[in-house]
Amino acid sequence: MSSRMKLAVGLSAALTMIYAPAQAASTIKVAVAASFAKAASDIIGSFQAYYFANYGLTYNVAFTIDTAQQIQADIIAGGTTGPYDLFLSSSVKEPRQLANQHASLVSGSLFHYARDRLDLYSLTTDVTGGLPSPLTTDFVIPDPTQDLYGAAAAQILAGPPWNIPTASIPTGHVFTRPDAGSTLSAIKTKTYAYGFVAKSQICRSAGGVESYPSGSYHKEYRAQRDGYTPIRLGGIAIALTRTTDQQTELADFIAFLTGATDTHGVVVPIGTATIQSYCFRLPAAP
Repeated sequence: MSSRMKLAVGLSAALTMIYAPAQAASTIKVAVAASFAKAASDIIGSFQAYYFANYGLTYNVAFTIDTAQQIQADIIAGGTTGPYDLFLSSSVKEPRQLANQHASLVSGSLFHYARDRLDLYSLTTDVTGGLPSPLTTDFVIPDPTQDLYGAAAAQILAGPPWNIPTASIPTGHVFTRPDAGSTLSAIKTKTYAYGFVAKSQICRSAGGVESYPSGSYHKEYRAQRDGYTPIRLGGIAIALTRTTDQQTELADFIAFLTGATDTHGVVVPIGTATIQSYCFRLPAAP
């Protein structure tokens, strides 16, 4: 969350105590996969500030970051008294599995909230021409068995001219980290010269103009052109027992995130604008 947004949320809480009528604060618990964590943090801050400023509502969001697989496992282990109200995954796989295999644990349907792409990224090596062939330098990708971005990278590596079977990774110069977040960290610490990461982790967009960290190198890979399954981010509500206020907050948060109509009959574009500022594309975008 930005310093400005932290200040806005802090002022919101202070003004609530001074001016707002007595009311119970509502809290929901949201679990977010690592690749969406920064965007989610900004969206949560904006969400709280917006609903206090416009309706005097004290909305709180308990925010947990983990791998999509671990969040899914925690939801299954927790049952109907589990730890989260909402699961925002880095793919549609885990929410879909919950809906299909553990229907009693979910509430409502799977929804899409963003799309992402894969970038080859480096702080030291010019990778603007793409992944070299033959491979002569150690590099890193997210674990293809745990992370959708890693699975996408493995699909690229499985094609010509590298022809590396996914089942054999890690191998040769190809190393792995558990997820997109730890992969980016390994590149930032220069443990590896370059690697495949989520575009949204390294790209920012303002007024439709994209930018990357100064001095860095990147090559964007597109699903249809470069041969990997499109990266679609999906979410699903969890079937916990909620108060009426919590249910309203959850509905408002999902609407805020996706650009749908909230419980006040209003479409608020702040959430979708924030998603696009991290170089995600919206589900309906070309």
